[in-house]
Amino acid sequence: MSDKKTAIHDLELGYQEFRGPLDRLEDDDFAEVWLGSWNLSQLLAHMAGWYREMRPAFARVAAGERPTPAGVDYSDADGWNAKFEKLAKPGKAALKDFDEAYHAYLEAARALPGSFYGVDPEKGRPRIGNRLLQASGTGHFEEHQEQLDEWLKTKDD
Repeated sequence: MSDKKTAIHDLELGYQEFRGPLDRLEDDDFAEVWLGSWNLSQLLAHMAGWYREMRPAFARVAAGERPTPAGVDYSDADGWNAKFEKLAKPGKAALKDFDEAYHAYLEAARALPGSFYGVDPEKGRPRIGNRLLQASGTGHFEEHQEQLDEWLKTKDD
């Protein structure tokens, strides 16, 4: 598992690969349903929603608290995703919203001290900084990149 510099670098690379081809799309492309029942605006809202939800987790961890706020349960990911998809903005506004949420999430990750990244030698598992980046950042890009690439190929026709 990577240290802070590598973990954030990997996050940024994932963002660039995912985000790069989206600038060429027209507003109407964002409304085309292609990922189950979702369109690109809904996918971006889903990802932005998790960035916004996880951004304060970095500060809570740095303050010695649990990453999840008291009384909040993230185990129903489908319920959270449904909530986030309802916040989808139309067209390129969805991309702007996604970018803003991502950059706030990235800055929160950068603000977390390096000691929260890497592998915990006693527990043999990634430290919380890596887990937060994997769950909502790097892992999200890994989960959706191939799907996005396949859809974008249809836009080249």
